[in-house]
Formats: sequence, structure tokens, C-alpha cells
Amino acid sequence: MKLTYHGHSFFEVESDDRVALVDPFLDANPFCSHEAEEFGEDVVAVTHGHFDHAYDAAEFDSPVLGQPEVAGYLENQGHDDPVGFNVGGTVERGGFEFTMLQAFHSSGARVDSGLDVYGGTPASYLIDDGDTRFFHAGDTALFGDMKTVVADVYSPDLAAVPIGDHFTMGPEDAAVAVDWLDVDAALPMHYDTFPPIEQDPEEFADAVDSADVLVPEPGQTVEV
Repeated sequence: MKLTYHGHSFFEVESDDRVALVDPFLDANPFCSHEAEEFGEDVVAVTHGHFDHAYDAAEFDSPVLGQPEVAGYLENQGHDDPVGFNVGGTVERGGFEFTMLQAFHSSGARVDSGLDVYGGTPASYLIDDGDTRFFHAGDTALFGDMKTVVADVYSPDLAAVPIGDHFTMGPEDAAVAVDWLDVDAALPMHYDTFPPIEQDPEEFADAVDSADVLVPEPGQTVEV
């Protein structure tokens, strides 16, 4: 499996000739200058309804996975193949299995009135290409099921965890999460995009003892 980090929580996941995108964030992302048509993806997955995770997903032609409320929002934005499912469910698309798991955050999508409508509950994903299991934690706080459910039941090989603080857990809690998840490798995400979430990823890396920490620059690809 190859992971390309496009800043914020946006990952491009490649396995053989299959490509999945998670939380594509394009227009307001200072770390990504690509257009949607440049990716050639087979499937897109969205963790929750906030603008920096869901809004740009409508620009892609491939199936977009997400909570039913997010799928409904994307359909209203003109996407013709949203796939709504829920926590605990598994969907196979584009040669990957996506199991939707919990996250602790909020979720909403802004409509023309300027108000946010209910965006379902936030989620994380266990993404399985048949050889490697990648856990994308979404926007979340630290919570005990990372240890007792995600690790014990789903056994991810590697994880991307938010470290930005303010809107999600910060570096210290993220390091605990990596320990609880019992993964071989971990990557930080959801940091440095906006002033409230500026962080030094090396502080996170130094706090992790139980896994190899990979800190790719935006646009960099790592193989695991």
C-alpha cells in the first residue's frame, strides 16, 4: 500500500492499480494544488460533513462513501453516486473494503441559508486492500474503543491520527491513541492548515514509542 499525503486529512491510498481518496480537500487547502480530475480515483470516502472534509467530494465522478446524511448532502450538490452507510457497516468499492467505525467530533454541512444542517455522526474508516489495513481516524478525540474495539477487533497495520488540537485531539493524546491502536506505523494529520491547529509533528513523533512514525510532506508518498 502507498499513501500520498495531500495535507490536512486528505490521503490518496494506492494498492496495485486501485486508488482511494479519503477526505479530499482541494479548494481551500493550502497544501494541495491539484484539481479533482487529476487523481484518477476509483472511490472516495468522507469521514464527516465539515467543509474541509466533505464539500470537495462532489467534484469527483467516482462513488463517494459516507454517512447517509453526508451522502444526501452530496446528492443535493449534484453528485450522482453517493453511497450512504453507517458505523459498523462494511462496503466494498474500487477494490477496497471500507468499514465505518466511530469518531468523537461533530458533523454538519452548510447550505445556502448559511446554516449548518445535520451531517450525521462523525466516522473513521478501516480501509483494507487485502494485504494491509489502514485506519484513518477522522476528526476525533481520544476514546477507549480505539483500544478495545479498533485494535482488538479490526487489527489495523497503520493509522493516520489527528494531532492539531483545538478541534481534535492534540499530539499527546494522539500518541496515546497510536499506542492503543497497536499499529506498526503511524502518520500525523489535521495540523498546520489553519492557525488554531499549528503543531510540530516531530513532538508527536517523539511521544510515540510503540510504532514507527512517518511524517510525509504534503505531496509526498510513503510505502508501507
